[in-house]
Amino acid sequence: MAYTHLFFDADGTLFDFNTSEKKALEKTLRTLCGTWKPELADLYHQVNKAAWKELEKKLITLDQLKVLRFERFMKQIDLKFNPAEVSRMYTGFLAQSDDLFPGALEILEKLYKKYSLVLVTNGITAVQRGRVKATDTEKYFKAIVISEEVGVAKPDPTFFKIASERSGNPAKDKILMIGDSMTSDIPGAFNYGIDSCLIVMPHKKVPEFAPGDRRPDYIIRNFDQLEEILR
Repeated sequence: MAYTHLFFDADGTLFDFNTSEKKALEKTLRTLCGTWKPELADLYHQVNKAAWKELEKKLITLDQLKVLRFERFMKQIDLKFNPAEVSRMYTGFLAQSDDLFPGALEILEKLYKKYSLVLVTNGITAVQRGRVKATDTEKYFKAIVISEEVGVAKPDPTFFKIASERSGNPAKDKILMIGDSMTSDIPGAFNYGIDSCLIVMPHKKVPEFAPGDRRPDYIIRNFDQLEEILR
């Protein structure tokens, strides 16, 4: 398939979000109470992940998510701080992070000369814009589409329609969605009618598919395999 437009997810695909999340959380807790335990990162990660799943299902809004995740997290560890203030501090630290997966810069440098690249991310504008600036990756993308800015999130097909419009309305068979999420990236691409590529980083397991699951068109373990698909 001769693709011309590549839609890249950010977190878990190009950006090493787990590392950035851990660093930002540690800075936040050290600032607030002067203590830190590594196991807190795993606890917060689960709380945060669950909140984002609720957002994808439209059970909560993004504004609710920002505070709710810290309400739940602090309740579990018995901290008595204003969750809205904790959220603002945390997102400030997160926006400064520059953690990319190995090979991410190299693949962007190669591909942007041949394809129209679009960054498509469910996220908070200040955080995602800050991280794009910190990693000096904005120059690679024809458009950057952030759920908070457009008012709709993956997997809603409207999100992908907006991304397509902002990249010149290519034919759907010319677009490939590359992402790591089987709840937002892959079903979102399927619902919009474009091909998808699931990237499963080495520290993760390839998911097991049940009959009737919406499977990606491709599954890769690294960026070299993406280049092979595109040849």
